[in-house]
Amino acid sequence: MTRDEQIAALTRARAEVGRVIAGCDSPQIETIARSADMELHWALWNLGEPVSLRAEMDEPAAPGR
Repeated sequence: MTRDEQIAALTRARAEVGRVIAGCDSPQIETIARSADMELHWALWNLGEPVSLRAEMDEPAAPGR
């Protein structure tokens, strides 16, 4: 897997985790998902990618937010 493929896969995984966080109704699961998001953040950061600290910061704001 090339560096670019790794970055793309990690970015997709982070987007999915962000969706879990946004739609979660369990504080325990949300906390675990946030931990996974942070690990993905660090993986991308270590590959030299400019990433926001929290996945939901990368998502466009929903109307009314």
